[in-house]
Amino acid sequence: MRNYLNIIYSIASFSILLNITIIDAFTQERILITDFGASPGDLKNVVPAVKEALKVCATKESSILIFPTGRYDFWQDINQPSTDGIRMGGLKNVTIDGEGSEFIFHGNMQIANIFNCRNVTLRNFSVDWDHPFIYQGKYVSATDEYIDIWFDPETYTYVIEDSLFYLTGEGWKVRPASVYHDLYDKSSKEIIYKTHISNDQSVFLGKSEEIDHGIVRFYGQINIKPEPGTFTTLMAGRYMTVGINIDESKNIYLKDITIYHALSYGVAGGRNENITMDNVNIIINKEKGRVFSIMADAFHFINCKGLIKVINCAHTGATDNFINIHGIYTEIDSIVDDYSIITTQVRNIRPGEDIWFVNPVLCQRSEPRTIRFKQPLMREGRIVAASVILTEPIPEGVQTGDYIENKSWNPRVEIRNCRIPKSCCARGILVTTPEKVVIEDNYFQTAGTVILIKGDLDYWFESGANTDVSICNNVFEDCLSYGSISKDKWEWGEAIITIIPSHHPQNENSEPYHNNIRIVNNTFKTFDIPLVCARSVRGLTFSNNNVLRTYTYKPFTCQKFSFRLDGCRDVIITGNSIDKDYAIRTVEMEHMKKSDMITEEFNIINQK
Repeated sequence: MRNYLNIIYSIASFSILLNITIIDAFTQERILITDFGASPGDLKNVVPAVKEALKVCATKESSILIFPTGRYDFWQDINQPSTDGIRMGGLKNVTIDGEGSEFIFHGNMQIANIFNCRNVTLRNFSVDWDHPFIYQGKYVSATDEYIDIWFDPETYTYVIEDSLFYLTGEGWKVRPASVYHDLYDKSSKEIIYKTHISNDQSVFLGKSEEIDHGIVRFYGQINIKPEPGTFTTLMAGRYMTVGINIDESKNIYLKDITIYHALSYGVAGGRNENITMDNVNIIINKEKGRVFSIMADAFHFINCKGLIKVINCAHTGATDNFINIHGIYTEIDSIVDDYSIITTQVRNIRPGEDIWFVNPVLCQRSEPRTIRFKQPLMREGRIVAASVILTEPIPEGVQTGDYIENKSWNPRVEIRNCRIPKSCCARGILVTTPEKVVIEDNYFQTAGTVILIKGDLDYWFESGANTDVSICNNVFEDCLSYGSISKDKWEWGEAIITIIPSHHPQNENSEPYHNNIRIVNNTFKTFDIPLVCARSVRGLTFSNNNVLRTYTYKPFTCQKFSFRLDGCRDVIITGNSIDKDYAIRTVEMEHMKKSDMITEEFNIINQK
C-alpha cells in the first residue's frame, strides 16, 4: 500500500514539474536583464531594470528573464521603509534564471515578492547582504559585572551614544533587538549544548563603552559566562521583511537557490497552491566567517493547499525553525442566529470555502459548513472582526468561544533528503495539516526537538489536526542538545519527536486530537533518554527503528522516560532494535488504559 501511495504522489508531483519543464523547454521567450541597462559587477541598483524587464515579461505568453552570470546589487529606496528587489504581481509562465549570479542586497529589502502569480520559477542564484542585519561578536571576557565582546569593525559597524550601543548599517541605526543572543562554539560554530539562547538579552541594552578598537564592554550581570572565543549574535530587528514572499499564487518552483541572509523568514507566504523548493539552501556564508544566516524560520507557510514539496534543502544558522506549515484558528466572538456568526479574524476564511467548528476543550471537528457571505466589520477606521453567514445552519452545540478551522486550504507535505545540523536555533519541522505528510530520508542534528506536531488553541492558534503522518528512513543524531530542562515552552522540546497539541485529555476515554502518526525505519543516535513525547494521538506507531546510545553530551532533559504518552490510543511500539547501552527503556502513560498500547521492548513504569 505504501509503495502504491508513493507512486500516486510521485505522479502528482511529477505532473506539476512537467508542466513547468515543458514551458521552459519549448515556449519561453528569452529576455536579458542587460537589455534594460543592468550590467553585472557595476554595483549600481538593478531594481529599476528588473521592474522594466518584468513589464515586458507580463506581455508575453511565457518568458524567461536571464541574469548573465555575475554580481547584481539591489538597493533600498530610502523613501520607503522596505523595498522589493524582485516584485512579481499577476504574472504567469515566468522564469527568473540567475545563471549562478550573486544577488547582493543593501538595506531593508525583500528578495522577491510573488503575489497572484501562476507557474513562476526562480532558479540559479545566491542572495546575501554586504552589511547584514545580524551582528556577530566574540566573547573576550565575561565577569559578574560585565562582558567584553569583539566585533569586526569593518563588517559590523556600530556607535555608542550616551553609553548606549547602536548597530549601524547602510542608512540605518538601531538598538539591538531583545531576542535570541545564541552562543556558538568557537571551534565547531554549533549552538552550545544546554545554553537555551543564552540569557544575555538585557545586558546589550544597558550601559556600554568601547575599551579598544572593535571591543565593547557591556555592563550587567549574566548567568552564563562563555569562554573567550565563543561567538554570539545580535539582531537589528525581528520579522522585518520576508526574504521570498509568496501569496495567493499557484505552481511556484524554487530551484538551486542559496540564501545566506534575509531579514525575517527565508521563504514564506499564505494561500498558495503547489510550492516546490528543490535545493533551496538557507545557510551560513562560511567564506565570510559567519555563524548566522537569517532572522527567523527558513520556510513558513499558512493556509496553503495542493502540495508543498521540500527536497534536497539544507538549513544552517537561522534563528528559528527549519519549516513551519499550519493553518489558523479563528475565534467565534458571538453567534447572531442559526446561520450567522461574528469572528475575531477575517484573513483566513472566504466565501465559498468550507470550515469546521472546533470546541477548545474537546478539540474535535464538527460537520463541515460552507461560507456564503463574509463582511468585514470596522471600528475607528480599522477592520476588527467579520460577519460570516453560512449556507446551512450552524452545527448543534457550537457556542461563543469556539473556533473555526478552514477545511478548504490545507496542503499535502513532502520533506525529503534535507539536512538540518546543530547550527540553528529552535526546532526542525513543525507541521499541522489534515492532509498527508511524508518526512523521509532526512538528516537531523537539531539543538531543539526535531519534529514538533502541535495544533494549539491557547497561544499561536495554529490549526490542522493531523490525520496521516509518515516519518520514515531519517537519521536523528545527537538532537535535543538544548531540550527542555523545566518544561518551559521556550526550552525547545521535551523529546526528539514531540507531539503536544493544546488539547489536554480529561480521562482515559477522551477522544484524541491527532490521528495516524507512524515513526518507522529511522535511526536514533541519542545521548539522552527521551525519544517521543506524545499527547492526544490515536494510531501512534513506533516500529522497526534503530536506537543507538551516544556519549557526545551528558543527559539532562526533564523527560526521564523513553516515551511519555498522555491520552493516546492504539499505540504500537514493536520491532525496534535497541542498543544495549540505551539502558533506560521506559514508558510513562497518563489518561490511558494498558490496552491502549502494545509494546515489546519498553516497560511501563509509571501509569497515572
